[in-house]
Amino acid sequence: MDSRNGSVSETPLDAEIGSFFDSAPPLKDCDGIAKKLKDFIEFNSPPPGKGSPTGVVCVTSGGTTVPLEQCCVRYIDNFSSGHRGATSTEYFIKAGYAVIFLYRRGTFQPYCRSLPEDSLLECFECSDDSAIQVRQPYTEAVKRAISDHHAAVAGGHLLKIPFTTIFEYLQILRSIAMSMRDLGSHAVYYLAAAVSDFYVPWKSMAEHKIQSASGPLDMRLVQVPKMLSALKKAWAPMAFCISFKFTKYIYREDK
Repeated sequence: MDSRNGSVSETPLDAEIGSFFDSAPPLKDCDGIAKKLKDFIEFNSPPPGKGSPTGVVCVTSGGTTVPLEQCCVRYIDNFSSGHRGATSTEYFIKAGYAVIFLYRRGTFQPYCRSLPEDSLLECFECSDDSAIQVRQPYTEAVKRAISDHHAAVAGGHLLKIPFTTIFEYLQILRSIAMSMRDLGSHAVYYLAAAVSDFYVPWKSMAEHKIQSASGPLDMRLVQVPKMLSALKKAWAPMAFCISFKFTKYIYREDK
């Protein structure tokens, strides 16, 4: 969420982090996201003196993109299938937590592990009377996925918020942190998203598609500020944080 419009209180960010948010494009539907978060947190927070709040976990999942143009045609992508985040969300809900699932559009979703990759086309078929029905091999899997997903959402245990770019991801994450701040030690962050290390500042981008006729592309990327420190020290100082770091292992076989 953009702090410039006064919708969230300022936090003690260092100059580098503050510069990132100040120069980021405004988050679309920031008011709608803020309302969803507020309602979700309130639903999982009993009135004072009437029990402890439900543990709320923010699970991030999938990879962020770095747009190269403001009207984006090209971008740099941090690939992640989102399988870890989606699967972990199921287990958190099963353990009694409420989950805010911050996910990359098009990545794995909770309760869909048992479905084929192209589930819409593979799981359904047209009957003789042109009705849509589930194909027999997938009947139980589809029934279970739909039932579990709707139960989690209807029960107030799952809130899904999508992102695509590094700008959207970090602005929404900060908004989530501000919304969950009053939960104190009942807040958990499970940061499984693959977050870009470098980006092109919004004001430095070409507005429209970069033309290949201009010759070789020479572009300077800026390092994304390390937001984990801000999350732990300023945004959610009492929360429990879990983060993951990708490590590439090279296997060599001596011949």
